[in-house]
Amino acid sequence: MFLLFFLIWILLSGELTGWVCLSGAVVSLALYAFGVKLLGYAPRYDLLALRKLGKGLRYLSYLIAEMLKAGFVVMKLIYTRGRRMEPLLVRFDTGLTSPAARAILGDSITLTAGTITVEDQDGHLYVHALDRSLAEGIENSEFQRLLLELEEPDAP
Repeated sequence: MFLLFFLIWILLSGELTGWVCLSGAVVSLALYAFGVKLLGYAPRYDLLALRKLGKGLRYLSYLIAEMLKAGFVVMKLIYTRGRRMEPLLVRFDTGLTSPAARAILGDSITLTAGTITVEDQDGHLYVHALDRSLAEGIENSEFQRLLLELEEPDAP
């Protein structure tokens, strides 16, 4: 977390000098100490985040690719003459246990064009799709598989 604070400091300062680095290190250390002392943050969270960084980046890259593909599918749906869209509401159960993972799944579905997560009710997601083709395979999507990997506790 200290490195993240320091990196943000450097990026926001707009220059890289000795004074910026020194003051950034002091402020970053103070913020880190504040997080540890008053917010219950622990250094072990940094190690956990580092272990899951690869899986998180893989999820993010998959999300961006799916957003681009869905955008092209929706453009094709809109600009194809004579094509009648079949909107529908899909309900499916996720295997995700944490509310954060379910929220990420819902947001990811909403970020892909043509689908909107309407409700998350105790692991049951309700998704509105602009067309039936956009809802195919949503129950067993790669999003869920990748999030299940992220939810798994890492072995010490």
